[in-house]
Amino acid sequence: MTSSHRSTSISRRSLLAFGGAATAGLVASSVAAPTTGAQALPHGTASGGGDHGRMSRELRALEAATSVRIGVHAVAQGGRRAFRYRGDELFPMCSLFKPLAAAALVQARGYDEAYWTTPIPFTDADLVVDSNVLDKLDPQEATPGELADAALRFSDNTAGNLILRELGGPAAVTAFAASLGATDTRLDRWEPDLNQAIPGDERDTTTPDDIAHLYSALLLDEAAGLLAASQLRAWMLRNRTSDARMRAGLTPPYDLADKTGGGAYGVVNDAGVLWRPDAAPLTLAILTSTDRADAVRNNAVVAEATRIVVG
Repeated sequence: MTSSHRSTSISRRSLLAFGGAATAGLVASSVAAPTTGAQALPHGTASGGGDHGRMSRELRALEAATSVRIGVHAVAQGGRRAFRYRGDELFPMCSLFKPLAAAALVQARGYDEAYWTTPIPFTDADLVVDSNVLDKLDPQEATPGELADAALRFSDNTAGNLILRELGGPAAVTAFAASLGATDTRLDRWEPDLNQAIPGDERDTTTPDDIAHLYSALLLDEAAGLLAASQLRAWMLRNRTSDARMRAGLTPPYDLADKTGGGAYGVVNDAGVLWRPDAAPLTLAILTSTDRADAVRNNAVVAEATRIVVG
């Protein structure tokens, strides 16, 4: 799959309309097409087969020790090296949809400065669980930029729903993902129902391959435009929800623009782009699931999987 690239200029006023400065642009490159199995992509040569074998063995051992199914896709910018483990298997998406929704909204309305500075009202009827930002607002209103900040940095569920409402509903995220070449990603419901994560239910699911492709396309390749990429980086680099997940498995110095997700059946997800000194940007998607309704969310699984793949 390759992502389209649109060059566009950004005015300072357009950036400020979002309520935050954009980060510096990154060099765009194509995203490698997924293959099957835990292995290098056809042109991936930087990581040896021994590394891939070790990572696969350690992930299998982690699955056995925790009774958690783990899916991983890690790919360096330009596809020079990649690793996949259950990469084409379906997992509950949970809040990993929120960067897709925000990117779709910026792509559609990004240069409408009046839109981004006009508050959107909501009521008590709109508030859902896990909305720690919006449930404190008085008056009950937020600009689109504030909604995106709450949804991406704090995983506020009401903010996610209000962005979906601006797009026309969950189907818009499915269509946006498909437009970028991710055909195994679908959003069917709203928060919080999309987090039910019932085994075998294909609603609201994605694959590690798709999420890695989408986040690479949006954050690195600017597939939804330069403004969308800049805004996603600005929001996701300041994510406040991954300290016990990916960030717990990384050793400084690094920069990480990521998004977490969690649901019933113990689902914990984390995905994003990692920048480290003297290394190409690495897109990493780690998704999990169980078949137990009483399973608790085990953040340490994501942290350990991060150590296994990145360490």
